[in-house]
Amino acid sequence: MPDPVASFISELIRAANETDRLTKGERARLLQRCAATIRDYRHQINYSETPANDGGPNDVAHEWSEMARLIDLFSAEEVSKAHLDAVATIKAARTLLDIKHEIEEEDGGGA
Repeated sequence: MPDPVASFISELIRAANETDRLTKGERARLLQRCAATIRDYRHQINYSETPANDGGPNDVAHEWSEMARLIDLFSAEEVSKAHLDAVATIKAARTLLDIKHEIEEEDGGGA
């Protein structure tokens, strides 16, 4: 079964290299997916049941959502950089989730 996150990461890398070929709507949808993916990872990683981030202006998920909403203001190069930043952030979140699962297994499956 293919890994949907790995497929999304590949899609983002491809999009970052071909951003000028994407419509603004396609660019915006990818940025929204980036934001949603990070929010989902945060929810899964969260140990304390408190918000992992407030979603304020310094939050990357918020930044990508705003960039998507205001896509007409951003060049293809800026969107390409955001896609590559998202790849790095998603990979890091994925690693953190894997570590959380390893810890839970070592602790007898509790969390």
